[in-house]
Formats: sequence, structure tokens, C-alpha cells
Amino acid sequence: MDATPFGHYQLQELIGRGGMGEVYRAYDTHTDRIVALKVLPPHLAQDTTFQRRFRRESQAAAGVQDPHVVPIHSYGEIDGRLYLDMRLIEGRNLGTILEENGEALLPSFAVKVVEQVATALDAAHAAGLIHRDVKPSNVLITERDFVYLIDFGLARSAGEPGMTTAGSTLGTLAYMAPERFNGGKIDPRSDIYALTCVLYECLTGARPYPADSLEQQIAGHIVQPVPKPSATDARLAAFDAVIEKGMAKKPEHRYQSAAELAAAARRALTSPMRWSSRSGRHSARSARIPVRRRLTRRAGAVVGAGLVLVVISGVVTWQWSGWPDRTRAPRQVVVAEDTATPTPVPTPGAVPSIAATLPADVRESGRLVVGVNVPYAPNEFRDAYGEIVGFDVDLMKAVTRTLGLVPEFRETAFESVLPSVQSGAFTVGMSSITDTIEREKTVDFVTYLEAGTLWAQRAGAAVDPADACGLRVGVAYSVIQETEELPAKSEACVAAGREPIEKVVFTEQDDVTAALIAGEVDAMSADSPVTGFAIKTSGGALEPAGEVFDSAPYGWPVAKGSPLAESLRQALEYVMATGEYRTIATMWGVEKGMIEDPAINGAVR
Repeated sequence: MDATPFGHYQLQELIGRGGMGEVYRAYDTHTDRIVALKVLPPHLAQDTTFQRRFRRESQAAAGVQDPHVVPIHSYGEIDGRLYLDMRLIEGRNLGTILEENGEALLPSFAVKVVEQVATALDAAHAAGLIHRDVKPSNVLITERDFVYLIDFGLARSAGEPGMTTAGSTLGTLAYMAPERFNGGKIDPRSDIYALTCVLYECLTGARPYPADSLEQQIAGHIVQPVPKPSATDARLAAFDAVIEKGMAKKPEHRYQSAAELAAAARRALTSPMRWSSRSGRHSARSARIPVRRRLTRRAGAVVGAGLVLVVISGVVTWQWSGWPDRTRAPRQVVVAEDTATPTPVPTPGAVPSIAATLPADVRESGRLVVGVNVPYAPNEFRDAYGEIVGFDVDLMKAVTRTLGLVPEFRETAFESVLPSVQSGAFTVGMSSITDTIEREKTVDFVTYLEAGTLWAQRAGAAVDPADACGLRVGVAYSVIQETEELPAKSEACVAAGREPIEKVVFTEQDDVTAALIAGEVDAMSADSPVTGFAIKTSGGALEPAGEVFDSAPYGWPVAKGSPLAESLRQALEYVMATGEYRTIATMWGVEKGMIEDPAINGAVR
């Protein structure tokens, strides 16, 4: 992009988007240097509580003096936009290295990484900050094997309640300490648990509690025995005790500092067992894993990620909130339009008479390009392995199979789904979008599920959605509950001479759920499938507050007037007739929202 003025900066290139804003390669005219500049969404700058937190935590994070923490040059506000100025660093994240390696790393390399991350964590903890999202993708490694712990975003100060911002996604479940799921106190030892999970994955090539569902993954952290690296490779026996203590269910039984964990890992490495650089899975490729020499085409996106992570992460993610749920918050993601896609092959299970109704260009392409925004569990989100999964995903796969097509899911911002369908960038949208009369002016919808609004509360509370005056209610940015429901109810409270509802807005639904579990809000309001799933996976911490109300259909948007709408409708009708629709809905726990007949443009309001 051409350089765009932003105060005394020249924005040269957009290198990342996320729920907390955009990150640019920028030129600072005051200091004559290239930096990574993160610019936060306008709505956050309008929140006085967030402004205070941003300035306080940016100052605290900038004061963390450790070589393994990305330096923050400055922060402030320009033209009503908050920004964070950071050093621009190139590198590859550990998550990508593990994925490309396909197996365990050399123990010597794993320990070297953990030791460097540990110094960053201890420095942050000494400053009163808790990272809350330690995971491989937040560990950046330069060509010289120098490690940075990134995504320090707006970290949470230890012991300070009530302030939450964009946090971890459901994919982070693989590294979350048990207390994150049961409303327990979050402190530095939660970070130590996560770092131990990272060490285990580096040593074994697998995550501690791989599972087919979120419920199983959560149960693993809470009740299953701590896994032993030696079960994967007997030569790792010296690390069994390290992992057992670092991942202890109770924080008081863990290492009390990251340095203690790193020291224990170093002792295990130097135990009598010798590590041959040529033996077994640990010799995967090389301990160093240099950047330029081993950068595959697939990883090219992550050299951006080296930049994007330092950035998107860059803001210092000592997160204010824990795990949770998204309410169609506009988490921006760069869509890789030039990603190579395999030539489509005939799909087994196609119904020729229905496939014949497809527009010629779609039928000839052999694929359906589907625009999707995540996370919005259980409809569309990334699982612990990074795959986009959910009810909508499985249903769309069944429908495209019926049409003889292959679905190609492309992640994007929620607010860009409809415009992208209009422009033809996406063939169809799939993001739990409510079919409304207003939206039908620009696209056509094929309805596939009924959903309403459902509130949740902490177990034992007594929240009434119809009488919530004076309560703090969490909600995701830009959803109907945030833009229509809560403002209307709050205005009614004021008109009756009562306290207004305090609307607490988060950029992702995941963070809304986390805030409710942590007691930072009194209740949350979201689409009924989302609230139901959050309750189901909360381990008994949450329960419904009232019943589902304001029900309306979800729909898949297609270009206005496109015959594709009828093709999708017929395919969905077929999937319903075979019973697969009910099976998929029941598997994801959304059977209460099933419809009997799909319709084109079935808006009720």
C-alpha cells in the first residue's frame, strides 16, 4: 500500500489484522526508524475505562526490561485512535515450526526455547502482569534462535478485577490451566502451567490432552492424569517429573516461578541419558531450524506472522480476560486470496439432479468458496488443532457434498462477509448470520437454523433478562445484542427512573464468557446456540438466565438473484430428508434450533 499519514507516522504496509486492531509496518518520522505500529479500533478509544487501562498497562508492559520481550517504543492516541509503537522483528513462531516439523523437536532445542520464554514471563510477573495466553504461536524465534514471548497485548494486572479485553480463542484450550475453567484465581502459576504444556509439546510432538471435542479437552486439564513424555519416548523419562510438577492441577503444587521450571528442564536434559543428534524422532531435522533456509511456501504467510505476531500480538497481551465465546465480533483476518488450491475432484455422494441446478460457473469450478468468521462456537470456530469446525461447517460440508462440490473455507472479518458475497469474492457466507429484512436488500439468504437470544449467569445467581437494570452485562462487539437489545433495555430502565444496564463490550465472544466465569460481569447475552455451548463447556460454572427469546432464522447469504440460493435450498432439503441434518445438529447440541423447511429469504423481522 502507498504510505498513509497517521500523525507523525507513515503507514507503509498492513501486515496483520486482529480483534484488537490493525498492525502496520510504519515509518516514524520523529525517530527516523521503521516500526510495527498497532492501531486499535475506534470503539475502544471511546471507552474511558479501556483508555485508562490501555495507558496504564502499556506503560507497565513498556517497563518490562527483558531481552525476550518485544520492546515497546511508545503509545498514545492520534485522531481518536489508540496506538502502540513496537520494534519490528522478523522470525517464525514455534507453532509453525512444530506443525511443519511434524514430530518432536530436539530436547536441547526445546529446553533452550523454554529457558528464554521463562525469563520473559518472570520479568512480566515481577511487574505484576500475567500473560494468560502462553502457547507455541506466541513464541517467536529469530534466525539465530533468539526467542521472544509475544502477544503481550493489554495484559491483566495480577489481582485486579473487572477489566477485560480481547483474549484467547478456543484454540488456546490446549494450554489452559485447570483454574481457567472453574473460576479459580488466575495468577503467574497459570502461565507456568501453559509453558509446561508448550515444553511437553516440543518434547513429544503432541499436545498434552489431544481430544475430539472441547469438552474432552477441558476434562483433560481438570481431571485426567498429567501425561508422561516417556510414554511417547522412553528416553524422555527424566522429563516426566518436570511435566508432572509444572502441570499440577493445583497451583500450589507447581513450580512457583518460570525460572524454576526452566532450571528443572535443564537438569532433566543433562541427566545421564544422552541425546544423539541422529537418533529417533528427536533428530527431526535440526535443532536450529533456521528461518530463511526452511521457509516453505506454506510458511510464507508466517513470516508475515513473524511480523504479524509481534504485532497483532505485539500490543503486549498480558490479557485481561480468560477463555471464552464470540459474538460475531469483527476479528479481522487477512484473507489469502492467492493460496494455492488443489484441483477439485468429483465428490462422492453427489445428487446429480440437484447438482444440475448449480450456476454453470460454480459447477465448472468444482468448489464453493465460503466466507467465515470465527470463533463462534459451536457454529464455527477453530479447534485445538487449528481446524475450522462446528455445526455450520459440518452442515455446509454435507450440502456441498450433495452438490458435488468441495467447500473452500476462507476466514475473514464478520462485517466483510456480506460485502464479499456481493462482490463475488465469496460464493456464499457462513457465519451464523441472522436473516433480516434489512440484510435481504443486499443478498439472498437460505435459512438453515432458528436461533434467539439467551442469557447466561454464574451458577446460583438470580439474573432476570427482563429486569436487568443496574447490572453489568457482557456482550460481543457489533452483534444484535450489543447494538439493539441491551441499548433498548437500558433506555427502558432509565425511563423508569432506574439505573441503566452497564454494557461491557468485548471484541470476541470468547472473552465475554471468560469475563462471566471470572465474575467480571453479572451476566452475558448472546445467540442461543453460543450461550448454550458456553454453559455446556463451563464445567458447571454457568447456567441459563431465563429462556430463549427473539428467535429468528440463520441464513447462508448468496449474491442477490443468484440461482445458487435454490441449489443450496434443495441440497439442504435433501440432507434433512436423509436424517443427516438432525444428526449434525444433535452432535453439536443445537437440535432445539432445527427447522423443518429451508426457505429463501425467510426473515421474520
